[in-house]
This record gives sequence, C-alpha cells and structure tokens, in this order.
Amino acid sequence: MLTRDKLIRETRTRGGTLPALLVVYGTLIATMALTALAIV
Repeated sequence: MLTRDKLIRETRTRGGTLPALLVVYGTLIATMALTALAIV
C-alpha cells in the first residue's frame, strides 16, 4: 500500500497538476472515511 508521502511524490514527479492533486486528496479522504466507518 502506498503511503501519503509516496503519493504526493508520485504526483509531483508526474507534473503535480491540480486535478491530480484533487484525485489524490479525494482518495485519501475516501479511504480515511471508509476506515473510520469500518472501525465504528
């Protein structure tokens, strides 16, 4: 599984465009929300 730092580094090397960053943060928030729901 990728860590947050690796994800950020990947997006930066690929150009770090705004849509890419939004996708990364969106997936991060989604996974956090899903894990929170799974724990509860």
